[in-house]
Amino acid sequence: MPIFPTYPRLLGLIWNAWRTARSGRSMIQARQAERLASIIQFARRRSAFYGTLYANQPAQIPELHLLPPTDKSTLMAHFDEWITDPRVNLANVEAFVADPGRVGELFLDQFAVWKTSGTTGHRGIFVHDRHALLVYMALLVSRAVLPWMFPRRARMFVRRGGRIGAIVATGGHYAGAGVMELLQRQGPGLGKRSRIFSVLSPLPELLHHLNQFQPAILLGYPTAIDLIASEQASGRLEVHPVLVITAAEWLDPAARTRIEQAFDCPVRDLYGASEFMGIAFECGHGWLHVNNDWVILEPVDQHYRPVSPGEPSHTVLLTNLANRVQPLIRYDLGDSIVVKPEPCPCGCPLPAIRVSGRRDDILEFSHATGAPVRLLPMAVAAIVEETPGVHRYQIIQVGPACLRVRLDVEAGADPAHTGRAVLERLQSFLATQGVPQATVELAKEPPQRDPVSGKFRLVWREMGNGGQ
Repeated sequence: MPIFPTYPRLLGLIWNAWRTARSGRSMIQARQAERLASIIQFARRRSAFYGTLYANQPAQIPELHLLPPTDKSTLMAHFDEWITDPRVNLANVEAFVADPGRVGELFLDQFAVWKTSGTTGHRGIFVHDRHALLVYMALLVSRAVLPWMFPRRARMFVRRGGRIGAIVATGGHYAGAGVMELLQRQGPGLGKRSRIFSVLSPLPELLHHLNQFQPAILLGYPTAIDLIASEQASGRLEVHPVLVITAAEWLDPAARTRIEQAFDCPVRDLYGASEFMGIAFECGHGWLHVNNDWVILEPVDQHYRPVSPGEPSHTVLLTNLANRVQPLIRYDLGDSIVVKPEPCPCGCPLPAIRVSGRRDDILEFSHATGAPVRLLPMAVAAIVEETPGVHRYQIIQVGPACLRVRLDVEAGADPAHTGRAVLERLQSFLATQGVPQATVELAKEPPQRDPVSGKFRLVWREMGNGGQ
């Protein structure tokens, strides 16, 4: 069943989001307060986990910060008590995400399901109801597409065919590919005008398909877009997008400049997560504006105490005001953010932030012909992440033709068997990329947290550059 069986509800949400953002901070705060009270009341009544967690809290919660925080490991350990719909449980959701052929399909014809990587040390599975999906789409249209595109770039977009190309990780139920696949199922027109390009594809193949498709909007991970921008500059890629959208990784300012120059169009960043798509959208002044009538971000230190505007947080607590099947209230997202102390020059009343997100490295090898081969971190990570039995991992390039993998396996998995499977899959992937001579080895030490961020960095080069 299409997620948008009737459009009036979506159009109503788009209109509401557009009007709220233009009504000033008082209206935004009123919407937030109303939705927060509703989601807390609903979670207490329908989620056994929150019912227990808030058992000693007063009937009316005076301040959000008085509630205890939650985190991924705790919620996943209590998955069935956390969920508010009895039809959904961990066993049937895990069976669903184990089938890559169902990416983009709605679970039970009702819910989108996305899984996360293990940058915080634990992988998660997140279920979103239809209302939440409509909210995410309404925010994207009203606060990203319209401001970024209209009026001039919208006309250019149409003239260039209205095609959207997304360079994302495939082969699993990741949010990026999942959203694109879901949208493609909504109708033949949208399916023809959008296409997913896998980061697992060898670069020559990726360039060939992009040249054929000619996307008018190009979106993907900053490392992927930066890589193909260099191919555009060299002339091996010839596409002419009117807009480039980056997401899922930190956008390096130098990379932004290279991308803008190569494609001769603006670059806009999107801050989202499997827990809430479209947390914040970038304005023309380079600040991400949080959609805080539908999502609340609390920047905190390592003890979950608030940090002041202008100060980088240790982590950030997220409260999703849209999704009721799997409530997220004061959830430790793991990102470090900085809140702009003063109003943004763009005039938007939504809070402005900057994010220090995932910072993985592009790996570099030499083809048998001597030509350089650059591999995207998301591609290499996806190979390991989709190996059965893998719980946590890190991939480090330790030499010109050598990868070392730190590995933790899931409870009940055979470490030797899982390790062999990881090595074989990586070796096969490297061969398809033109570097069969590269070697892969298992490290003796387990994955280790970054001493500064506390996260498990996933992919990087450690070749005389000081390591992490």
